[in-house]
Amino acid sequence: MANFTMQKQSARNLVLSNNTQIANGGILADAALTLRQRFDPSTVFEKTASFRTDKMDAGKGTEWATSQQITSWDVKGTLKAEADAALLGWMLSLCFGQEVVTGAAAPYTHTFTVPSITATMPVTTIYVEETTGVKFKLQDMAVSSVSLQVPERGAITASADVVGTGRWTPGPMIAALPALVAADYLLGSDFTVNITPAAGALTPFSGRQKSLSIKLDRQATPFKASGDGLYAGSVASGMGKFSLSVTIAAQATDDVNGWFENNTALAISVATNPAQTFQLGFNFPAAYVKASKLGNVEDKVMWQLELDETTCLQVGNASAISAFVINNTPAYLIGA
Repeated sequence: MANFTMQKQSARNLVLSNNTQIANGGILADAALTLRQRFDPSTVFEKTASFRTDKMDAGKGTEWATSQQITSWDVKGTLKAEADAALLGWMLSLCFGQEVVTGAAAPYTHTFTVPSITATMPVTTIYVEETTGVKFKLQDMAVSSVSLQVPERGAITASADVVGTGRWTPGPMIAALPALVAADYLLGSDFTVNITPAAGALTPFSGRQKSLSIKLDRQATPFKASGDGLYAGSVASGMGKFSLSVTIAAQATDDVNGWFENNTALAISVATNPAQTFQLGFNFPAAYVKASKLGNVEDKVMWQLELDETTCLQVGNASAISAFVINNTPAYLIGA
């Protein structure tokens, strides 16, 4: 048997950009691909072809297909990693779609919201090395959804589902890979849930909260139209969804379950300790608990509170969900 050179997972590389593409069908230059990213090995990007065949046709003298033709290409993937502040900004900026930056120098505060009108998703270019021989750029890539898992201890984990128009460009970067920089990871032990009921006082749940999860899903899909050829012309958002699930230890005097039973309006913020240099947070200005489930964790009584886009309201100009990240990146969503 002939020898061959197996590939370790260390052969894989991923490079992101803080910039967006000015137009679909374009591609970012190597100079704009600056964020070399650590990632979970389960991260994968898929290219899928759709076909037409004559398999079901009569008149061929056989039951098998005698011709086939590619009719479209699709590209999608899932990027999973421990959450560092720069990666979180990349994921959330592309998923929310709107950014306001404050700060004259690092660290900068990035506030993210979903556009009220625009359905076209911002897109970027991703560079992928799967092996030493398989290297390519994925262009027109949008972040359709972001999921965060916040444990009691350890790093927050983030997962982003990405989707493109089907375009990719084979070949390596002309420039050398950017240097791998130190990552500023955010820890679940620094995360606090704060809830303010209507006509009540702010209640911090540090010391009582267990794990929590947050997901924003823009339900983005390739927008395919006649005349586009084998590739979609853009990526469009669908009807947005989001959810918050948090587990809180019960106490002798009821609070959180009563808010559910009384349909109490709540202002909820979940955020890292403001004393930290690099931070992450989400705000829900007018939220109602959708479900309060009794549970048991480590032989302790727990309430699992669940909220989503059907029970969290927009109030005036205050979005039903918004997020912020504080990091050293000057801005995202800048066309290049």
